[in-house]
Formats: sequence, C-alpha cells, structure tokens
Amino acid sequence: MPPTTPDAAARALLTLLDEMIAVIAQENELMATGIPGSTSHVVARKRELADIFSRWIATLRSGEIVLAGADRALRARLVEKNEVLRRQMDANVGSLRASMAATRRRIDAIMRAIREQAAPPPSRYGANGRTAGPQEARAIRPGRYL
Repeated sequence: MPPTTPDAAARALLTLLDEMIAVIAQENELMATGIPGSTSHVVARKRELADIFSRWIATLRSGEIVLAGADRALRARLVEKNEVLRRQMDANVGSLRASMAATRRRIDAIMRAIREQAAPPPSRYGANGRTAGPQEARAIRPGRYL
C-alpha cells in the first residue's frame, strides 16, 4: 500500500532513490574493474528498482500521491537525490558503452584471428608454375599470395 501522507511518500521515495544510487554505483565500480555488467548480480536488482521507480512515477503523474504537500526539507532532499541519481545514471551509461565497445573489440580480434587461420597458405609456386623461393612470393591482395 502506498504511503498516505506526502511526508511519508517523500521518505519512501528517498529510500528508493538511495538504494538505486547505491546499486548503480556498485555496478559502475564492477564495470570499472573489468567485470561485465551483464554478468553482475546487481543487474537484476537494478531492474527491480527501475520497475518500482516507474510505478512511483506513474503514481505521481496520476495525482494519487502529491509530493507538493511534503515538508520543504524533504522536497529539497528529493531534488538533491534525483540529481545524484541522474549523475550516477550518466556514469552508468558511459560505463556500459565502454564495456560494449571493449566487447566489440574482443569479438573483432577473435574474428580476425579466425579469418587468418582459415585463409589458404601462400602459394609456393611462381608465375611460371615452378616452385618459387620466399622472395618471389608476392601479395596480390591482403592474405593472398602468388
């Protein structure tokens, strides 16, 4: 059941924001140490909190809960925590992008190695059909030799 007074709602929302900030900060720390975010245990909790936060936003938009009647200090803390959450989310997006770019580079390197291993070996025959020495073999395209 949602809080019935504006002050209780503001305190409940502050608690949610604090937990969201902590979970996102933890995920950012894990990604900074090289642990992929997608394998982290915090991702599931972050999703749960995002769902709860979405429901809060819907409740506020519907007018079911009005925070305007909350204590001024609580409203100021909500604004402050919202800004901290925004900064953490910006850092999180940056970390996720960097993680995806690193994964893309690893995949590209693996694919390059596979292509190099699958390429036929350089031909040992020269243009005249005889066995060519190493100095006679020349590249006609990257990975292809005559």
